[in-house]
Amino acid sequence: MIQPAGSPRAQPHAALAAVERAIGTVCSCAVLHVRSAGETVCDAAFGELTPGGPAATHDAVFDLASLTKIVAGTALLALLDARRFALDDPILQTFPEFGGRDPRRKAVTFRHLLTHTSGLPPSVNARAELGYARVVERVCDTPLTQAPGERVVYSDCGFILIGEAVARLAGVPLPIALQALVFDPLAIATCGFVPQGAILERTVCTERDAYRGKLLRGEVHDETCWAMGGVGGHAGLFGTAGDVARVGEMYREAGQYAGRRVLQRPTAQTAVREHARSDDERRGLAWALKARDARPWGLLSGASFGHTGYTGTSLFVDPKRALTIALLTNRVYISRDPGPIADLRMRVHDAVISDLCAS
Repeated sequence: MIQPAGSPRAQPHAALAAVERAIGTVCSCAVLHVRSAGETVCDAAFGELTPGGPAATHDAVFDLASLTKIVAGTALLALLDARRFALDDPILQTFPEFGGRDPRRKAVTFRHLLTHTSGLPPSVNARAELGYARVVERVCDTPLTQAPGERVVYSDCGFILIGEAVARLAGVPLPIALQALVFDPLAIATCGFVPQGAILERTVCTERDAYRGKLLRGEVHDETCWAMGGVGGHAGLFGTAGDVARVGEMYREAGQYAGRRVLQRPTAQTAVREHARSDDERRGLAWALKARDARPWGLLSGASFGHTGYTGTSLFVDPKRALTIALLTNRVYISRDPGPIADLRMRVHDAVISDLCAS
């Protein structure tokens, strides 16, 4: 384990031990970044960037996978603050090509996309498609599987459209829009698509991909995003645990971070309130909300919100305890089995609370 110099003494020791034990069984690399009442109390790295390669440091860069959705959703909400659209506007106003014979398509709104209630399926098989525009076109042609607003079905398709909506509404490509709307206001210098140069040298490997015939490092793991050239609203971003924590802290602070306002207070507060519920799932705007005590939430309070990424990344915020927990791992290097990483997340959350919040 590597902890940067100058770290405070009060640290979540049980959480650190849990992550350290996971190296080699759940993942080969991890960084745990914890903030309590705005203070960084833990920023620790474990494992190696690549097998037999350099030891990871706290600024290791991970494939964030679906944590990209939080960033794309934040950019869209910033455009909402700029009055470029309204949450309940039909997406046909931005995507005329989304129309079709099914009259239900006219009812799909931006709120539906942000809450995974659009009726679009979870994903499309886009490996045969070539390029960003072709995949967006494919999603726009994809039939609905249910009526908009009927129930929550987690959908990469919806966030592929959110990414493209950000680009169209901002009038610039998605990477430039995210930089202007999210990364610059948060003073994030590392996060972005398709890492290169010095950032690539700090990037953690993910999976030995049989289809691509190599160990992936700095190349997006998500197959659909890979078909899109590594850029999408649903996946594709690479970044550090500190980068991710800044996004969470901004929402905990109702739209501002370090004195800089990213979202208007009502917008940020609305994003982490319930907009949709289905079975044991609750959704805010881009965020998941705690609906049960099961993994990965554990002891996090009922006001908590968060998100996970398929590669093994996660960000959870407990506003009642003033906690932000970013755990980035490369669990797909070991296995795609969702059980071990879900268990690890809950162990870490519970240990952080036990270590830092015990009365």
